[in-house]
Amino acid sequence: MQHLNVIAVDHELAIHGVLTDSLSAEGYRIKTVGSISAFRRLENAEIADLYLIDQTLPDGNGLSLVRELRLRGNCGIIVLSSRSSEADHVLGLEMGADDYIVKPFRIRELVARVGAVMRRRAPMAGAANLNSERHQDCDFNFDGYRVSCAARQVIDPEGEAIPLTTAEFDLLIALLRCRGHVCNRDRLLSLMKGNTWNASDRAIDGLVSRLRRKLPVVNGKTSSYIRTVHGIGYAFVA
Repeated sequence: MQHLNVIAVDHELAIHGVLTDSLSAEGYRIKTVGSISAFRRLENAEIADLYLIDQTLPDGNGLSLVRELRLRGNCGIIVLSSRSSEADHVLGLEMGADDYIVKPFRIRELVARVGAVMRRRAPMAGAANLNSERHQDCDFNFDGYRVSCAARQVIDPEGEAIPLTTAEFDLLIALLRCRGHVCNRDRLLSLMKGNTWNASDRAIDGLVSRLRRKLPVVNGKTSSYIRTVHGIGYAFVA
């Protein structure tokens, strides 16, 4: 496999060795640090394909680091947390994480979910070099927006790529595949990740809110492309 770089920021030093051994065995190159300040020193020399971020760090909230990393680009981000509440899970995804894993976790599960995030994000990395002619190939169109499943990319009516997280893109595709039909939250979660994604249905609400901001309506329309059907779910109506 291609060697991919992973940086883990976790305050539990005992986890460092476990992460290093398990991910190295799968072919990843991994560096571990225990704080945001240590990460700052490391990132001057290291750029990762995927970050494992502890939510509780000795010198700050890991979610602030998640938000910062997401604003920079399309790296993979997984939150590691001892907090299992629905609110924390939803907040992690809203900050831009691709997945949220509750401690203590099974090593095989973590390795599998790291692999899943990297597989979903790989086409997006390759898509960064696509030129405007190649953008013509797409799977869905609406109001000048073009969506490519192979490139995992959304192009706006002006021809610019819209940065979406893995979860945001997966939700958009799920909605587009059910275009014109109302889907409840459980159905959307199933379409997005099958039965392997341990997320609450409230996560859908936060993702919908973010998608609405990133896909502003055009052509004089005033209502969002994603319609809320109260008590049932959502429908894509463009």
